[in-house]
Amino acid sequence: MSEPQSAASGSLLPQMPEAEDAFWHTQYTLESYFVAGRGFDQYAPAYQLGWQAGHEQGASQVGLPSFESQENELRARWLQAHGHSLLDWAQVKAAVKAAYSRAVAPQKRELQPKPLGDTAKMGLALVLQAGQSFAESSSSFLRTAESSMTNDALRRFSHDSHKLVVELEGLIDGTSVQEVVTAEEHLGLLERLRRAWVGYLGAAAAETLSGVLQRLQTWLDRTECIVQQALPSDVTKLLKHHVMVLRGHVEALQWLSRGPA
Repeated sequence: MSEPQSAASGSLLPQMPEAEDAFWHTQYTLESYFVAGRGFDQYAPAYQLGWQAGHEQGASQVGLPSFESQENELRARWLQAHGHSLLDWAQVKAAVKAAYSRAVAPQKRELQPKPLGDTAKMGLALVLQAGQSFAESSSSFLRTAESSMTNDALRRFSHDSHKLVVELEGLIDGTSVQEVVTAEEHLGLLERLRRAWVGYLGAAAAETLSGVLQRLQTWLDRTECIVQQALPSDVTKLLKHHVMVLRGHVEALQWLSRGPA
């Protein structure tokens, strides 16, 4: 929870509810303005300020002015009371606006996520399979690969990509897979994928850099394909974040593997 902030007048402003703080703590890495490497503590005061401004407007009962009409005042408040954050106004403006918009125009939140359809489940299974394939092939390749700019970059992403795979597993684990398995199969989708992948590894030849990059491209292609489907908004947002991360690493690794012109 962020520390209390004071308004220009010096009066103590209300604290953002714990549920709101928890929401942003989970959500902030998925926002378009998030910069990798910045912790939640750098954005928390911005969410606090945005919520406070929205709370004040909601209590005023004189209409809800736009964020833009209050930007100068909010910028001044940020400069005066930004807590432990080292970010300037330009770096947190979008976060303040997001919290403000959420506070002044709360939307009815569903108690349970929308169920995924059979097509979406199978699509996510293929994306997960591609992610697991890349993880295993890159691990195999890097065990004997010499140090180079390309291999070192691949090693860093291979380590970080574990989070993406875990998030995909979470999406599938949170759904009922019985609708997409036959009556004779009782293993569950994830277990069948793992067993199929273990069988593949037993017959796989030695990995090459080009093979690893091809598996990474396949992962990106499958993610870009499924994100075009009609999915729950939270799933779409997560997958769009995956697309952004994967595309950036595909382009960087392809450039490094070719070498500068």
